[in-house]
This record gives sequence, structure tokens and C-alpha cells, in this order.
Amino acid sequence: MALITKHYLEALMAGTEQARKAVPQMVETAEAVAFRLAEGNDLYIASVRPDFVSEGYIRSGGLMMLKEYNPLHTPAPRDVILFGWSNTTPENDLALSNDLKNTGAFLVGIGPASQELSTQVHAFLESTLPPSVIPPFGKEAYPLVSLQNLILLWSFTGELVAALTRLGQMPAMYQSVLVPGARKRNASLRGHRFDKPIPPVRPKLLAETYLDKIRNCLHTVCTQETPAIEHAAQACTEVRQNGNRIHAFLISHFPVHQIGAPGDPNFMVPITGRSGEIPDLEELEQKLHPGDLFFFLGYYRRPVQAYEAARRRQCQIVEIITGTDQPHPTGPNPDYIIRPGWHYTDSLVPVPRYDVRILPASGILQTAIYWAVVGEMVERIKQFPPETDSPEEG
Repeated sequence: MALITKHYLEALMAGTEQARKAVPQMVETAEAVAFRLAEGNDLYIASVRPDFVSEGYIRSGGLMMLKEYNPLHTPAPRDVILFGWSNTTPENDLALSNDLKNTGAFLVGIGPASQELSTQVHAFLESTLPPSVIPPFGKEAYPLVSLQNLILLWSFTGELVAALTRLGQMPAMYQSVLVPGARKRNASLRGHRFDKPIPPVRPKLLAETYLDKIRNCLHTVCTQETPAIEHAAQACTEVRQNGNRIHAFLISHFPVHQIGAPGDPNFMVPITGRSGEIPDLEELEQKLHPGDLFFFLGYYRRPVQAYEAARRRQCQIVEIITGTDQPHPTGPNPDYIIRPGWHYTDSLVPVPRYDVRILPASGILQTAIYWAVVGEMVERIKQFPPETDSPEEG
């Protein structure tokens, strides 16, 4: 069964190698974009899917100058738009690309090959991944393509940062607000497009460093966490086959959009977030019933009160967090633990003479684990279908 997880993660690692081949193109495109931004023009991010936009916008390790595209505020011809697509809604993608093209802005496309879309943009970074692990997801490519898009987005962001430093500008970058002191640090830069200048960063350094590190993270999960993923998937499968439910709290930005995404079989019922890593405890208490499972996919911290609620309701717990150097607070321990391969503070890449690392890992790694668990569940249910249907999700 664990071959699904292994093949899926290996496909994502192969995606980092494909992205590496595109680094020279990223450098060239980044230099063209950097000139526009250094002149005072704006940078936008756009997609028909909110997950791609959410991953880049107001994000740990990301650009503070980045704006969310809004058709009510038309970009100017010298502005730049990062446009992401995953071929899940081609008609909507094409309609948006036409709107973006009509602004006259410089368009950087990120997505799988599409004759209509790739000819609409000024520069195109192509997502290419093998199809071998698509069947568990209803033959939908989204669980692979969407994460390859993020790998390209962050690699390109690294080269854009480097290109700006070579023009004497260091863009202001976010630090994760879950790190002590980060809120104050970020607030001091609010409204500033650029931070204090740093020495020029050579081409390819930041993108290649990110690709090395994200591949190492994926490799760590593949080699060290596959049994944990398999055990968690088995528990989740049994819960559903027993007529109970999986209640999932997925962290914000990209992962929160995965339940119900293309290829998702809707095995899990989402729990509303309250703030950051804390689910809505009142909702949790109301929804959990004996025999259910609480699936927690967070950032760093263990939600003790949520685990206590799950135990009061006689529910199992799956935990997916990276943790910190501090010990977990006292409270119930989860039944199943999966540790992502990224480290506390999230962002992976040091920029020489800059105060924080840039380019995050959490969106890619946490989402990859979600899809690995789901893929394992699909295969188990195929081999051992339940005698009765699972309850309707609602």
C-alpha cells in the first residue's frame, strides 16, 4: 500500500529536477520583472483557484510588495502579474487570462502546458510531472500539478529577489508570524516595498538552494515518514468503514483549500479555523462523536484543548506538525504522528546579509502529506470496500 505514498512523493521530487532545468529561464524572466518593480511598478498574483493566490500572498518567506489581483483595480501596463493555473477549469482560466492580457501588464504564467494559456503570457514556467500516481485521485492531475506550481512559484520568487539585489534593492520579505517577535518585525516594514539594501546575490543561487532544500524535505518524508502515513491512512480508512467520520483541521494558505479540490474524494469533513493553528473548539465539540477521528494538520504547535475535546468524545487523533525546539505542553498525545521534513520558522533559504530566511516549505510539504494519506485511503477502500456506505458528508 505504501507504494502510493512513495510514488507520489518521488513524483514531486522529480518535479524539483524539472524546475531546476527551468532556472536559467527564471533568471531571465526575473531580471525583466525586477526592472519593472525597481521603477516603482506593482506586482500582482492571480488565479481562478484561491489556493495558488493564498500561497503567495501575505506569506511567510514571501514578498511584502505582492498584491492580490482584483479586477476592480486594473493593473497598469508596466505592472507585473504572476498568473497560475492547473487546467482544472480551462474555460475559467482562459477567461481570466484574457482579462489579465487586456490590462497590458507583463504576465508570468505558471502551470501545465496549454496552447491557449501559454500564448497569452510573456513568460511561461511549465509544470511537468509524470502521470503514474494520478489514478488514486480519480485521474485528476491537480494533486501533483498544483504543488509543482508552488515549487515553480517559490523558485522564481528567489530569483526575483536576487535580481532586485543586483539592481541595488532588497525587497521586504515576511517572517512567519508564529515566530516570536515576527509580528513586530513585519509591522516595522509594513507599507515598504523594499528593505535595507544588501550585497548583490548571484543568479541561480536562491532558486537552486530552494530546490535542493525542498527536495530534501520531500525525501525525508518519503524515507522516514512513509510508515507513519500508512498507519494514519489505515486508521482513517477503518473509521470511515465503521460508519464514523474524519474531522479535519487544515492550516491556512494552501492546505486549507484541499478538501474538495479536484481529485479529492471528500473523505474528510473540514473544521473551521479560529486563528492560525487553533480550530474552532465549539464547532469541534459539536461535530465529534465517539469513534470519529480528529485529523490535525498544523504548523508548529499542538492544540492541547482540541485534543482534550477529541478525547472527551472518545475520538482518535492524527497529528501532522513540524514542532519547535520546545517540548510539547502537557495534555493528550495523538494516536498517530506524521512529521513533515521542514523546520521551525518555515522558510528555507538564507539570503546573505538579510535578517530572515525566505521561500517557505509548509504549503508544499503539508499538502503533500494530505494527498499521500488520501491516496493510501483510496487504495485501501478499493481493496477492502465497506459492507455499507459511509455516512453522507455534511
